[in-house]
Amino acid sequence: MNQHQGVVLKYERDSMSEKSLWLFIFILLYAAFCFFWGVRGSTYNSDNPEKYYLANKNISSWVFFFAATAATFAGLTVISQTSLIFNDGFQYVGTAFIAITVPLGSIFFFKRQWMLSRKFGYITPGEMYYDYYKSDTIRVISVIVTFFIAIPLLAVFFGATGYLVNTLTEGYVSRELAMWVISTIVLFYVTRGGFKSIVSVGVVQSWLYFFSVISLGIIIYSFVGDIETFGKALAKVASTKISSWGNTSGYGGGDYNGYFALPGVIQWVAGLGKNEAVGGPWTAMMIFTFSISFMGIVLSPSFSMWSFSAKHPKVFSYYQVWGSAVVIGLLLFIFSTYQGIGASLLGANADINNNGLAIKTLLPEVSNNDHSLIIYHIISLMDKNALWLTGLLAVGLIAALQSTAAAFLMTSGSIITRDLYKAYVNKNITWEKELAAARIIMLLIFLASLYIATFAKPAMLIFSGIAISIAFQFVMVLLGLVWFPWITRGAAIFGLVIGIIIVILTETIGQQISGNRLPWGRWPLTIHSGVWGLLFNVFICFSISAFSNIAKIDIYRSHRQKFHDFLNEHMGLHPSRTKLRSFAYVIALIWLFFGVGPGQVIGNNFFGEPGAGYDAWILKIPSIWGYQLIWWLFGIGLIWFLASKMDLSTLPNKPIQTNDLYKKSDEVQGEVNYIDKVGTGYGWILILIGMAIFSIIFYVYFV
Repeated sequence: MNQHQGVVLKYERDSMSEKSLWLFIFILLYAAFCFFWGVRGSTYNSDNPEKYYLANKNISSWVFFFAATAATFAGLTVISQTSLIFNDGFQYVGTAFIAITVPLGSIFFFKRQWMLSRKFGYITPGEMYYDYYKSDTIRVISVIVTFFIAIPLLAVFFGATGYLVNTLTEGYVSRELAMWVISTIVLFYVTRGGFKSIVSVGVVQSWLYFFSVISLGIIIYSFVGDIETFGKALAKVASTKISSWGNTSGYGGGDYNGYFALPGVIQWVAGLGKNEAVGGPWTAMMIFTFSISFMGIVLSPSFSMWSFSAKHPKVFSYYQVWGSAVVIGLLLFIFSTYQGIGASLLGANADINNNGLAIKTLLPEVSNNDHSLIIYHIISLMDKNALWLTGLLAVGLIAALQSTAAAFLMTSGSIITRDLYKAYVNKNITWEKELAAARIIMLLIFLASLYIATFAKPAMLIFSGIAISIAFQFVMVLLGLVWFPWITRGAAIFGLVIGIIIVILTETIGQQISGNRLPWGRWPLTIHSGVWGLLFNVFICFSISAFSNIAKIDIYRSHRQKFHDFLNEHMGLHPSRTKLRSFAYVIALIWLFFGVGPGQVIGNNFFGEPGAGYDAWILKIPSIWGYQLIWWLFGIGLIWFLASKMDLSTLPNKPIQTNDLYKKSDEVQGEVNYIDKVGTGYGWILILIGMAIFSIIFYVYFV
């Protein structure tokens, strides 16, 4: 080794040590803040369960806006969104429509769940399910689902935290050590401070999450150059066949580079692991069903519980419009996209490098199998410029992961405590013992998730991959609970169970259980497993409900109707806006079809063909990206309109009191909830959608 090499290695060791030092400094500051709120929260919530589990049901608008936004999206997207965009290109960018579909799901359920919680004093969704359906089965299923959702997802979040520290310290701190030590921060402030600490820490976690994603996008922008340089470089790549999935080969109206176009509306394939889609898996139907299935995050019992904690239902509109639709949409559609795509132009893509199409070669080449590493390499771009920023960005990612982890740990522990231990083991338990039991159960969940992350990584990945799709199956339970009283108890139970089974059979775990004997793979026909489960769930649920109502064997209908009478009395569309109902249906259906649905394929070349060159790009960015951005903006308008103008996230018509009486059935005639009438008198809407579908099919296969 010559003297020059020795100096270089010494510099690299010193640089790495300084980077580790900055990382540890910011981790200590972050930990101190979390411990502070854990201690402070414990003095606030020790006297009654509502304070501990739900922060006394008094979370304000802006606190809910920050904390709920981070808890819903941060952990699930902060690493995966950038890495998958890097690997799959602009076709994966369409999944960012979860910024619209997730609040869309909460719009239809949060306010009504909040009203029932205020009326009857529910603390967990399981208590609400049981009271409405009079079914121990649904309550137990909610506990089981919560358990099997929380542990693998917690394992993923904790494991990613450890891997982040291990990577940025270049192996000085092992993944397991970092994971066990840093995750203890979450355990402390969750168990000690309860929900109050979660939302208080969640506010700062959201700031760190926003800062990190925006900063990483700006870092890539600073190295790539201006938008024109970025667009011209992409245009050169688009004229080649450089793509992880090759060309679309005629799917989607043209033979385009799969990195810049959707591979059709749908493809008749058996699914991943059998025969895969040509040009990539992210067809328009795949994006649509994935985005819809992602609603499962807010429909799950774990996040349904968040709806009980708000001070009033108008709180939800801040989260739905500004938090999810605007802020998360901005992060996913622009900053994460710029990170993932820009990394390919900065040396991370070997094929682009070999063809001389890279703008610079600052990043190490990353293979398709290791694409999840890309965000760590982007952070390391700051090593030679601002080591302190490297440490801060790393803590931002840790905070993002822990915001979602804390939410799952708190709510899952609460649900298991109250819906299993208190409901069936020790019904007369005192609050002091219940609090101790809740903390012990959270500790056990914490240890189980760390055990899986340490010793059972394959199981962690498999079960975490189906968690949200399984949670999505609760949509029919919730529809019966707050919208459709004719959905019976048996229908809700069997639909939920069958939906979960179908989800398992259309995921990787289904092949493993069957010994790879199933004729289909993962996501057959490029339809996500969550929607496959929903299709069977709906069929079973509606069939059983229809039979029960026709045969008049539904003995609990009058009991359920009382809940709906109460909801209709306290929540209805303002008389001045009743004429907007039809308009709401139309714009929602149009957006679902052309924005996130099959109509997306039009965006492949609507603003210029991908391979036609930079001058032919009308928006000076790839056509599909421009199309997605436009429909994201329309989606923001849709969420605002439904939340505010359709009164789905506004204050109730009158105050809710625990002792107010139900109206008799004859007093609420004519006050039937307007959504019960969906499908009647709107045949022209179906004609419109039918014409749109026909036009898309004609465009794809005949033009």
